[in-house]
Amino acid sequence: MRSIRAAILFPITLSLLFLGASASSAHAYLDAGTGSMILQVLLGGVAGLAIAGKLYWYKFLSAVGIKRDGPEPAEANDDPLSGDSRADR
Repeated sequence: MRSIRAAILFPITLSLLFLGASASSAHAYLDAGTGSMILQVLLGGVAGLAIAGKLYWYKFLSAVGIKRDGPEPAEANDDPLSGDSRADR
């Protein structure tokens, strides 16, 4: 009984959704600010993809099997604050 009701209700709901979503021509005005906003959204998406790619690059390489290690750690000798060096000597 439940599957019969769902089988009838789903196409009707889907049809009403498509009917409500389809609209006649809008005749809208698009000014210069709209174009710059669209450009900003596209550039922000590209920047977001670049950051996500940078964050998951080593995980991707290890999953593919190209590289097994993570990023190489920095040398300890490069850091002047590490070790026993004191400023008052």
